[in-house]
Order: sequence, then C-alpha cells, then structure tokens
Amino acid sequence: MSETLFCAARLLLPTGRWLVPGALLVRAGRIAELGPPDVVRSHALGAARVDLEGCALVPGLVNAHAHLELSALGGKLPRGAPFGAWVRALVGARGELNPAELEQSARLGARLSLAGGATTVGDLDATGAGESALSGMPAGSAPRVVQFRELLDARQGPRTVQEIARIDKERRLSDFCFAGLGPHGPHTASEALLQAVAGAARRGSMALTTHWAETEEEGQWLETGTGFFAQLLGESPLRSGLDLLDAAGVLGPNLALVHGNHARPEELLRLGRACASLVHCPGSHAFFGRRPFDLRSWRAAGVNVALGTDSLASNSSLDMRQELNSFAASQPWLDPREAWATATRNGARALGLAGRVGELVPGAFADFLAVPAAEADGERCLARLARGEFDIAGLWLSGRAVEPALRSAT
Repeated sequence: MSETLFCAARLLLPTGRWLVPGALLVRAGRIAELGPPDVVRSHALGAARVDLEGCALVPGLVNAHAHLELSALGGKLPRGAPFGAWVRALVGARGELNPAELEQSARLGARLSLAGGATTVGDLDATGAGESALSGMPAGSAPRVVQFRELLDARQGPRTVQEIARIDKERRLSDFCFAGLGPHGPHTASEALLQAVAGAARRGSMALTTHWAETEEEGQWLETGTGFFAQLLGESPLRSGLDLLDAAGVLGPNLALVHGNHARPEELLRLGRACASLVHCPGSHAFFGRRPFDLRSWRAAGVNVALGTDSLASNSSLDMRQELNSFAASQPWLDPREAWATATRNGARALGLAGRVGELVPGAFADFLAVPAAEADGERCLARLARGEFDIAGLWLSGRAVEPALRSAT
C-alpha cells in the first residue's frame, strides 16, 4: 500500500495549536498519522517524501453552502434590489441556460471553489446539472461534494408527487460525492414533501439542508398568509417555518439551516437543543444588505455556525478566503481559532462529515493545503489564516496533488 510523508515547517492541529515542525503520513488517501517529523518518519520507512519548507500544512476549507450550477450568473443579477425582484431575475436567467450550459456552469463553480482552497463543498443542486457535471470531471479536478438534491414543489399537489419521486432517484456516489437532500425551504416545500425527505434521510443517513428565515417576507407568509409570497404560493399553513420542519421530522443534528437572518431568540434556543447547524454566507449577506449577523446569539444558543459562499448569483466570488475575510471583519472580537473553525471543522459537521474533512486527524481524508508560513509567531500565522489572508502554495485531495492548472479559476 503506497504511503507519502509530508513534512512542513508547521502543522495546524484541530485545537488550533501548531505542531512545529510537523509531519503527516498519508496512506490510501487518508491521514494515517501525524506528529513530529522524526517520529512519523520512523513509522514510514519506504514512504515517498514531500518536503514543504517554509510552509504550513492546514486542512482544506469547507464551503457548507453553494449553488455551483449558478456560477455562470455571476454579475448578471441586480445587487440591492428587492428580494422578490431578485428571485424573478434568477428564475428567468437560469431558465435561459440549457442543460449543457448549466453543467458547464457547475464545472466552473467547482474550479473556482478549488482555486479558493475549498476541498469540500455542500452543493445545492436544483436541476441535476451539478450531479452530472461533477460525476464527469476527472479525479482531483473538483472538490469533494455533498450533493444536496434540491426539492421544491411550491405546495402544488402534482409537483409534490414529482419531487417525492426524485428523492430516491439513483445517483452516482463515491468518497468524492455524498448524497444529501435539500428541501428548498419550509415556505416552498409542502408538509408532505418535508415528511418524505425526513423519512429518506433516516433510511439513508443523509445530511439535510434548507433555506430558512432568509427574509421577513418568508415568515410573514408562513404565519399570516400575507405579503410577497401570497401571490406565488397561495394558502398559508399559518405556522412558523421551524414548526413545520420540526413537525415533519426534518429538524435534528443532520440539518443545516442556511441564512437564518430573521430567527427569533426562542428559535435559536430550539436549534441549539436540536443540535442543528446554521450556515452563514457573508458575501451573500452583504449583497442583499442584510442587518448585521448576530453571531454572539447563535453561539450562546449552542448552535454550530459554519460558513458558505451561496452562489455567484448573489456573491462576487466562490473563494472561501474572501468569506473568511468578510466574516472576520464583521466579528473582530472572535478568537481566530473559532473563526477558522467556521470554515473548516464546523462546516464538516454541518455537512455530516465531522472527522472526515475540515481537520487534520488520523482517519480523515487527506485533503489539505500548504500555505506560506514566513511568520515565526504561530498566533500571527493563525490570525492571518482566520482572516483569509494567505496564498495557496499547494493543494492535495486524498493525498494527491491538484495541479495548479486544474484548480485554476479560468
């Protein structure tokens, strides 16, 4: 069985502390051992060796929420427009893309994600273009993906039947592609569809994701039947979105809610008790001019908070370093270790991949970055990482180097 020993100036441990110098032994695509170079080297006789002088080894970034198929829409939708106008523009622009163009768009998104250091992406796929595009890309040219099949029936009976049928539709899975389900939101997925999703997730131990409390209009329609969505969705259930998710059996540790911009304090506490995750998308948050993200309240409620990019339809980049930078700027009080975790370990938990991605630990996939580490001060080096202020000297997936040309943004 082939082995590769990676030796670097420093190696970032899950605690946020540094191993200086550090070594990582990769066997069969996974991390077999890490520790001081002399110790690991003595256990790796005959292993190929990669010396990364002047570099730090850190886990690959985890983008917990993206829509890769929308990557071709970058810069084409109105920034700062009312949400309803943006939704109409999005539906129209996506409708103009044929299946081949949507697949090409998803491939572009995959390359952009890798270029920004994301070795794992939670991709919400509405059309199937993401599944098709990523399954056809050469090994090592796309990030590891949790493919959330997006389900939306707009509470219309005939569509409900069709969407339920899509839940169990066969898909190609591997260590690079994991199955997930993504009911679009409690306002656009009927109770019957949510119940079917919950049942399928239990049977297949799948991760779930859904947009939730993104806009005031969403909650207004759900609870009172008025506002923008009344003209689109008809009769309201007159219940909160969280109540609907809970009643259907969707709410739980395998659920990652996205946005949560208008969550009430008591709802945060419910999410904390349910061990659910929240994915915050700083770039998209700024695109729509949302009110400041109240991270302190989410943390106080015990909710796992991860970061995502959302799509290029509502963001200028799929680079997770940019999301880290925006997040750090908006939360200057946050410890760099905690900020870094939102784009690594917390994202892995949100995607149901805790211990497998987002940290350098034995048994995890050998997905990592080499970044220049000129600073002798480990705290300064970590602070730079947490602000996304670093270049990528090398990137490995399952211990195999991803060539710069393959992770190019072009």
